[in-house]
Amino acid sequence: MRWQGRRESDNVEDRRNSSGGPSMGGPGFRLPSGKGGIILLIVVLVAGYYGVDLTGLMTGQPISQQETTRSISPNDDEAAKFTSVILATTEDTWGQQFEKMGRTYQQPKLVMYRGATRTGCGAGQSVMGPFYCPADGTVYIDLSFYDDMKNKLGADGDFAQGYVIAHEVGHHVQKLLGIEPKVRQLQQDRIASGSEPTLRTYGATGGLLRGRLGAQHAATGRAGNPAIWKKR
Repeated sequence: MRWQGRRESDNVEDRRNSSGGPSMGGPGFRLPSGKGGIILLIVVLVAGYYGVDLTGLMTGQPISQQETTRSISPNDDEAAKFTSVILATTEDTWGQQFEKMGRTYQQPKLVMYRGATRTGCGAGQSVMGPFYCPADGTVYIDLSFYDDMKNKLGADGDFAQGYVIAHEVGHHVQKLLGIEPKVRQLQQDRIASGSEPTLRTYGATGGLLRGRLGAQHAATGRAGNPAIWKKR
């Protein structure tokens, strides 16, 4: 994809230099006795499945952020610029679609981090893969996920990587349209799959896609969902 020189999004926050990750302070927890303890444990486990960290409820201690400075390699910096360009592309595309509906598109934020970071949904970790947090309207991604796509899923190239970003933005669109709960209930990802038309639109304006769309879509269909979490 010829993406160099295109507009980058202003909605990107780079935490890669200081994302040592959240840690829980304080002593170990004691579950309440009886049914209350069982219910609390179930709630925490279910929330964890959806990427929300509620372990602070059991420790009674806030999550503290331990930050360390890390260097950024040229390859990582290139991936960051690419990610910002793709986010800008989704902003333009969805902005046009919402305008046709007589609405204003509220652009999501995107945070790039390493290892772990704080989110509006609790502690975010790279093992979760890229994810969207509806609580703060933000997409989170550890750029090492691109390497996992290539090495573990065989999904290499710009299209595969761009699909992942557009897929998570699709979940933001679901939230804006008020259909996210229904989509989760039915376990559907149709709007998130609107990322392919988004990238096709991008291609029509001069951005050439590398790789076969069919093969890339098959691989990224797995990459954009929790299946990758089991492989990390």
